[in-house]
Amino acid sequence: MNLSSLQRNLTDLLRVNKRYFSDGRYRSDLRTRLRPAAPSGEANARGSIGQREFDRAPEGSRPYRELAETSLALAGIATTATSPTLNLVVNEVRDGKAFAGVQTAVAVAVQLAERLGVPLRVVMTSWTVPGVSEAGAAAVVRERFGTVVQDVVARERILDTAFTPDDFWLATHWKTAHAVDVAARGGAVQRDRVVYLVQDYEPGFSPWSTEFAIARSTYQAGFELLVNSAPLRHHLEREEGLTIADDRTFAPHLDLDLLQRVAAARAKSDDVIVFFYGRPSKHRNLYRLGVAALKVAAAELGPDNRVRFTSAGEKHRNVDLGHGHKLESLGSLPWDDYFEFIASANVVLSLQHSPHPSHPPFDAAISGARAITNEFYDTRADLHPMLTAVAADPGSLGSALAAAVRTARTDGPNGYLDVEPGKLGGSLSGAVESVAITLETVR
Repeated sequence: MNLSSLQRNLTDLLRVNKRYFSDGRYRSDLRTRLRPAAPSGEANARGSIGQREFDRAPEGSRPYRELAETSLALAGIATTATSPTLNLVVNEVRDGKAFAGVQTAVAVAVQLAERLGVPLRVVMTSWTVPGVSEAGAAAVVRERFGTVVQDVVARERILDTAFTPDDFWLATHWKTAHAVDVAARGGAVQRDRVVYLVQDYEPGFSPWSTEFAIARSTYQAGFELLVNSAPLRHHLEREEGLTIADDRTFAPHLDLDLLQRVAAARAKSDDVIVFFYGRPSKHRNLYRLGVAALKVAAAELGPDNRVRFTSAGEKHRNVDLGHGHKLESLGSLPWDDYFEFIASANVVLSLQHSPHPSHPPFDAAISGARAITNEFYDTRADLHPMLTAVAADPGSLGSALAAAVRTARTDGPNGYLDVEPGKLGGSLSGAVESVAITLETVR
């Protein structure tokens, strides 16, 4: 290897390492690609289970094998049990990683199982890795929701578990919905006994790819849809041609009692703290666009030592914004520290390039701060008086941000103001009741 080639390889290695540490999705994809290099016993075990899934799958399901790692996870299940359960199908449940999406899925499953009068079983379709276990998942559900599940089934044990044709199913992510769809095509699952909890427009997470196409196809699988937020429902109706009833849509959970306390702690000040929800590894949070918008705002405000720009959400390098301004990264904050911090920030920039409402802009707006976010297919206009949604470009965002800083300095915070009822959706319990009534008609 000559010197030039060695230099290129070293440069490539540095780039890979830098992206690995800063980009969560790249890190996850790389780990997936490296799985064949896992210890031979583990790789052989997965290969053996994958072959067993293929052998057990009906002939009509087998062509789907390569579409996703979950494609045949449920296709060959044994339907020999005598009493039905509600099967919550998730990628995984682990302590410390059960974020809002998983918590909402478990909350829906707990309520739905109780309403249907059947026990709850958790089925995990991701391969078991360190930190994930059946006992650990059961403990998370028990400790956070006070519910004892009938069983937790890891991917490796799915084919050894007895299901029934009368089971109910709750899919929670496109890869789990795809697995249920393939199982339904083969007759192992009754399609009209499946609820699909949609919490974002997930094709956008894998743009223009096989994954994009398969994620889209899950919305047309004929399942009963339960949608987290009205803006997401509107986007699904427009993009996928679906008709989703209002009572199948629920608003994201926001801690209103805590936000009232945050609002009470706000105060008018000539010194304005701007909070940027910065997460470089989450592409949908538009980190680089946010930094560019902050630079535009810094230029419009000019040298001003009464403005401080601070980022939280994920640790990243501090950024020189120009004109004497710097963006300081606080990283990921504990729950209590996060709410204590936002009480001091009367202007918030929080971006998300997907139709599901992100929590930080509403945490800010409801508690009296001025929140700036990006518009997305007209799903964010008029959601809250303190939330300004503008075009997703640096000039529009930066100008809106500079204007918010000036207004915050002269007018101060607004005080507590909840979202108008129905703007983000109805109640979770109402949505669960609606879908339960439909499921009962197919018994």
